[in-house]
Amino acid sequence: LATIAAIGGAALVPKASASVLREVADRVEAEQGQRRVNPSKTILMGDIHISGDFNAEGKPKHYPYNPICFEQQAREILAMRELPANLIILGDVAWDHGLEEDYRYAAEIFRPLQQAGIRITMAMGNHDRRAPFFSVFEDHLKQTRVAGRVVSVVELPEVDFVVLDSLDELPNLKRGESTNVDGEMDQAQIDWLTGYLATAKRPVILGAHHPLNEMPNLEAVIAKSDAAVGYIYAHLHIWNKGVRIIRPKDPKRMVPAVCLPSTFYGDIGYAVMHTSKDKAVIEYSSNGFWWPQPVENPPKEWAQRQQDLAAEKCTILF
Repeated sequence: LATIAAIGGAALVPKASASVLREVADRVEAEQGQRRVNPSKTILMGDIHISGDFNAEGKPKHYPYNPICFEQQAREILAMRELPANLIILGDVAWDHGLEEDYRYAAEIFRPLQQAGIRITMAMGNHDRRAPFFSVFEDHLKQTRVAGRVVSVVELPEVDFVVLDSLDELPNLKRGESTNVDGEMDQAQIDWLTGYLATAKRPVILGAHHPLNEMPNLEAVIAKSDAAVGYIYAHLHIWNKGVRIIRPKDPKRMVPAVCLPSTFYGDIGYAVMHTSKDKAVIEYSSNGFWWPQPVENPPKEWAQRQQDLAAEKCTILF
């Protein structure tokens, strides 16, 4: 985002940010005869870190450029000739401690995307909290596959995308207290997923906030399943594609693993996933790079990082 460095600490007020997106959504609705929602097209995001904590002027107190980054990406999505049917956000929806006001502001800026026909499905990250999240996003409470966890199945035309809950939320947390940074996969989810994969009749892509190396019990489930074809995660704020060598003697079990960028710091952007009968192609869309925040005169390495990732993609074969 070339404009982010220039605006520095400036911020849009909440209503203004959402109203700009609504204007774009209105244009989308007016063009419905010329455009369509593509059910095989999905936007993947992570670490959007939306804060609902505002100062007396109505501006976010924490990293005020962050909602502007999300707004820019939402504009790009709404301007696509073919709109995605789904947006999947793999955790750290909230700014830091999963406050209810964070989720209420997130719901406000999500609304224009939803009005354009885009379904939004979210996972939990270490900066999220389940109870405040469920209080705002009641649809996720109703659709969860595992009680007390945020677990969803997004049924795409060619593949199922299972969104898991890797948040290790300590009990009796007070407002503003942190929980464990590393992820975990509790036994209830492991039991459900084992049964789900055993009866799956289509390929399954798995997604959660944390990388697989933090959850060996989840990796063990994937190793026993021919249905699981890929793993998508966030948490590191860096675009990265690789493989997990699940069964070293079986090349078919080199499961692709993709780490998504952020709208907060690190690689700034999102990914576009196109699915077909035999594969999913995940393309990275970069809006820049900074660490830990944008500056007026960024080092040349930041621009080089963005150039190097200009044509990045990963293919998951079914």
